Amino acid sequence: MDDRLSDRKKRVLQALVDSYIGDPQPISSSAIQSKYMPEVSSATIRSELATLEELGYLVQPHVSSGRVPSSKAYRFYVDCMLQNGCGDVGVLEENFNKNFKSVEELVKNTAKVVSDATNYTSLMVYTGTDKVVVKEVKLVDLLDGSALVVIITDSGVLKDKMIAIPDDADGGYIEVANRLLNATFAGKNLAEIQHYEEPMEQNFRAYKDLFRQVVEMIEEYRSSRESQLYLEGEDKIFEYPESKDVDNVRSFVSIISKKEKLHELVKGDGSVEFDVKIGDEESEDLKNMALVTAKYTVDGKEVGHVGVIGPQRMDYKKVMSVLRRLGGALDDGGDNNG
Repeated sequence: MDDRLSDRKKRVLQALVDSYIGDPQPISSSAIQSKYMPEVSSATIRSELATLEELGYLVQPHVSSGRVPSSKAYRFYVDCMLQNGCGDVGVLEENFNKNFKSVEELVKNTAKVVSDATNYTSLMVYTGTDKVVVKEVKLVDLLDGSALVVIITDSGVLKDKMIAIPDDADGGYIEVANRLLNATFAGKNLAEIQHYEEPMEQNFRAYKDLFRQVVEMIEEYRSSRESQLYLEGEDKIFEYPESKDVDNVRSFVSIISKKEKLHELVKGDGSVEFDVKIGDEESEDLKNMALVTAKYTVDGKEVGHVGVIGPQRMDYKKVMSVLRRLGGALDDGGDNNG
């Protein structure tokens, strides 16, 4: 916290940021007085604004323009002033009182719901594949020298694949294989199976190729779904005055096109409820933009991160309200998965 800011300076700064988020027009000292601080004189507020500019909280974009909040002002606003908001999250209630066939379907729907609720572009990174737990491995004899391998997880059927049964396999091959496969893999998550080490016992040798194929099936599944990124509402940037600046639009299009960079930005450090990145103080790719991200869980398991990206002047209170409510809504939705 900046100890150079008195309580009055903080109030002036919060009033200015609140006003600018609602309407991106420079606000005068008299307007702050009449709307937010009637007990303080306009001259005093003007003096406080001058000091805030000297401290780097306000900037003058053009010589003839008034002062507007800087990235530093938004950062202070988020870190030190923001109270729990009460944004309109009815859309969350409405959309999560429904059944979803899979976690991935839930994630895709969530991206749209968050975008609609905040009116910004939303990003969902689904990274929960490693935490998927194998419940059972079924080997079904097809009676033609082949078998169907079905891997069932706590998220549904992971994958199925046809395999050849060894020519020298006896009549008990399928039964023993099922027992060994489940003794080895059932109850383990996909990350643990990734580090599976082939048993050296004699009775495993006849099933060596089968075990290798099951591990390959799981690895193919993990690779195909690792850090999937879902974007919704990419065109919402054009609903804001910032889109009149070609450079802003160019920066926005550039960042949402860089999937690897978005993965890095959305993931955050995982140690806080919200990770708020504001302007180029965090990344040169976010010039004049802001990104608010949070972890999300389904049935108590962390499965990814959700983010909202928009103008630096975004409505942080509403965004955080939606993302905070999202946590409970996702777990409720996850309970409905079949």
